[in-house]
Amino acid sequence: MASPLEENILEKDFRILTSLASGGFGEVKLACHLPTHTQVAVKVLEKKKNSLADINTEVEILQLVEHKNIVNFFHVIDTSTTTYLIMEYVSGKDLDLFLGDSILKEDDTRPIFQQVVSGVHFLHQKRIAHRDIKLENILIDRAGNVKLCDFGMARQLAEGQMLEEFCGTLFYLAPEILARKPYDGLAGDMWSLGVLLYVLVTGQFPYEETTSEGMYKVINTTKYPIPYHLSKPCIILIEQLLMVPNQHRITIFQLQESQWLGNIKEHAATETKEIIPKVMATMCTMGYNHEEIVSSLKHKQPNNLTATFNILKYKLSCGDSLQQNQDPCLNSNPEGAFQPLLPLKRKASEPSFPSSIGDAKRCKIHHAQ
Repeated sequence: MASPLEENILEKDFRILTSLASGGFGEVKLACHLPTHTQVAVKVLEKKKNSLADINTEVEILQLVEHKNIVNFFHVIDTSTTTYLIMEYVSGKDLDLFLGDSILKEDDTRPIFQQVVSGVHFLHQKRIAHRDIKLENILIDRAGNVKLCDFGMARQLAEGQMLEEFCGTLFYLAPEILARKPYDGLAGDMWSLGVLLYVLVTGQFPYEETTSEGMYKVINTTKYPIPYHLSKPCIILIEQLLMVPNQHRITIFQLQESQWLGNIKEHAATETKEIIPKVMATMCTMGYNHEEIVSSLKHKQPNNLTATFNILKYKLSCGDSLQQNQDPCLNSNPEGAFQPLLPLKRKASEPSFPSSIGDAKRCKIHHAQ
């Protein structure tokens, strides 16, 4: 862990409220950004558990992506032992917790999947492969807004570049990755989207084995079951995504044109011309110096001033008022009174499948040593 002196770097502007999640990489905490009274998520990456190259890659990719369906990145604090990634806090649940042992009707699945596809489309336009698309890495808030998160395995690819790292989550891995051959990271994401869609509309995984060798064998020798209640367009879309030869698998651009998905609202870049003067004026009333703000932004300095600017800019771009009725620093409850917006259909006649959504968490495959 960081020394008490280094911890002060974080605590100067942030108050840790509670833990949100933990994993092999480290931990995600809920915190309050004190200057703006804004709740944020802090991803704590200990350098003894994560390579410096992986941390730097994650930061670089997060700085490239700004999309309504991708969790927003605000700031990075780096110490000798720990890197803290300061990001948007999404009040709600991940899709794994949201679903439980229930399934969704196609009409309820569609708006969720549309938003995931919109975020992945934005990534693939920049040739960024997420490489760990799964229920646990998709957040949904109380209003039904969906955000893709956790870019710890993401990579930006050159044209034609193939990847060789064996990583991801077992139930979502494409067969070419399981074969441990060089693979197209973007095509791997498309397979994961196929698994995701299948789980949302059926409540189970298309293929379930406990080892990568077993998964590869069952994918190449058997056909996943097709429930009778699915519509033909939905079945066709799943088939196009779960195509074993990756050269025949549809791309994200073709997916957006699919009949089942319907029209996806185009992502519009945030208009900053009107927002930035408001952010600057607000910061000046908070005691920041105008020249220092301009200098930090010009030189892209990762300091507390930049963090405040990015958080205020994001809040204004979302239409949030900078005046708060209640100090979120006083509320450490990360869930609140969350109620699922969508009607969940429970399978009454079928038992919960044994190797289900929860078991996928235990099938995490990390980078090959």
